Amino acid sequence: MKEQTQHWVNHAEYDLDTAEAMFRTGRYLYVTFMCQQAIEKILKGFIVEWKNVYPPYSHNLRRLAEISGVDAQMSDEQLKFLDDLTPFCVMARYPAYKEKMAAIATPDRSKEYLSRTKEMFEWLRQKIN
Repeated sequence: MKEQTQHWVNHAEYDLDTAEAMFRTGRYLYVTFMCQQAIEKILKGFIVEWKNVYPPYSHNLRRLAEISGVDAQMSDEQLKFLDDLTPFCVMARYPAYKEKMAAIATPDRSKEYLSRTKEMFEWLRQKIN
């Protein structure tokens, strides 16, 4: 694995650990945001590793998967999850969306997103090597 790829993977792991910490402390508003960030960063690692280019400044997870080429190996369910997770990046960053996100980020939904993110993260980590 390239050094720059490992950089992206390390940051992705940190964000996933942060999502778990946010869940444990009941800060559900940020669980989905950190899940989105973890998947975004590991996908950017794919772009570096497989395409040998610097990843674009994009938060669109499906687009990042397409650029990397890993989307061709994903199920329809995995691609749908990328689409579902993408908006949480924007929603957590802007005050106008925080109220809407807080209504969505219930303990049960946060637990579901965290579980699905961990599953996808492990799948991606195995593929990147």
